[in-house]
Amino acid sequence: MQNNFWTNIFGWTSGKTDKLMEYINGVNTEFWGKKDPTWIDTDKPYELYIKIPELRTVINKRALMMSSGKPYLCDDDGNLVEQHWIKDLINKPNPTQSWSDVMYSLAVNDGLFNNSFAYCPKRSFDIRNLLIPLPSNKIKIKGTGKFLNQLESDGLIENYEFWYNTEKYETIEVEDMIYLNTPDGIHLINPVNRIDTLKYPLSNILSQYNKRNVLLENIGAIGILSSKKSDMGGSLPMTMEEKEDIQNDWLKRSKDKLLITEADVSWTPMSYPTKDLMLFEELTEDKMAIIDAYGLSYYLFSQSKGATFTNVNEGMKMSYQDTIIPETNQMYDTISHQLGLDKEGLHLKADFSHVPVLQDNLKDESAIVVSLVQNSVIDTDEARNMLGYAPKEETERAVQPLNGAQVTSMVTVTERVATGLLSPASAIEILVISFGISRQQAEAIVNNIEPVDPQSIG
Repeated sequence: MQNNFWTNIFGWTSGKTDKLMEYINGVNTEFWGKKDPTWIDTDKPYELYIKIPELRTVINKRALMMSSGKPYLCDDDGNLVEQHWIKDLINKPNPTQSWSDVMYSLAVNDGLFNNSFAYCPKRSFDIRNLLIPLPSNKIKIKGTGKFLNQLESDGLIENYEFWYNTEKYETIEVEDMIYLNTPDGIHLINPVNRIDTLKYPLSNILSQYNKRNVLLENIGAIGILSSKKSDMGGSLPMTMEEKEDIQNDWLKRSKDKLLITEADVSWTPMSYPTKDLMLFEELTEDKMAIIDAYGLSYYLFSQSKGATFTNVNEGMKMSYQDTIIPETNQMYDTISHQLGLDKEGLHLKADFSHVPVLQDNLKDESAIVVSLVQNSVIDTDEARNMLGYAPKEETERAVQPLNGAQVTSMVTVTERVATGLLSPASAIEILVISFGISRQQAEAIVNNIEPVDPQSIG
């Protein structure tokens, strides 16, 4: 305990258990006010997650967005793989959760601890049929003490301990645990979590809630009714009878009724505008610090002003592109590696193309691909691959009836070929990719187009 007025004057000394000194210092703080800042303990992130709504809102939003990705399995060439035991694990990871629930839990643990764990025991033939996310604050990593020249995770980690309580724990082998972490740039295992970095804004948020609660609960007198009577000697106080009449009349009335008195009185307010304390502005700044730490956009969260549809839409798009998609795929890459899928030439990926806010991006990408086809930069199969589709066999191309707009577009293509404004090769690619006809049919149409003088087309 630091020396203060009492120890300096009276020569008292105290340890942490000295109740008398704690009481005296407490009285001193109440009288003079607290001058030293108060910071939260970041050793228990889950308690802060429960206690601070701004922190929980941001972590939950990030977890919800990450878990919205649809998992798929592909090979090194990007081709979809339909038959594999991992598909069964995705369909039913454990008795009570779906795959998105599992990813949500892992994302929440990552947001709180920068570590996330899932029990995934290896069965016969290296098959896994169970995936259970575990609370990170219940896991202890037992390291080997080695860091250099380690090619596998078991060279760094000896095993894991899952503690049910302070006395009972279970040892989990390295091959039966999926261990994910968000690196801090220094530590290979057990990185420093974001909550430590957010110590100051989180402390300020709790202080603001405490301050606002005191203002609401211990509001005290809101003003003074005083006498306006005066004489040559100065103001005259109310008589005892006048005070009692006003007080009794006040106690008899509801809060929305007027107080009427025959006494000549004046009102002096004692309230202080809450807005002048700048509590809400400080809360906004602290909340933005949390949002920035998790790589999201401020416009994704409720706010009193400044939010428009465009801001929210762009903020959502930016959050997916800059944070959610890269971090989710990083998580999927680690899962693929730890389950040994990469040794089979397979990769687990997350697909976010179904997210409505990303549909505009797909439209823009499709327009670019069509332009590349029109200018003979790429062919149809390359275009399908860029858009995430497998090459289509000629026998699979079904000719659909053309509507009026398609017929008009096809006529325009043929006119441009006839007048030399479009090359036959480009026209063939456009007909194949835009109208779904076979290459043979497209070639037959283009090859039968007779050259025409551009001035003859009216």
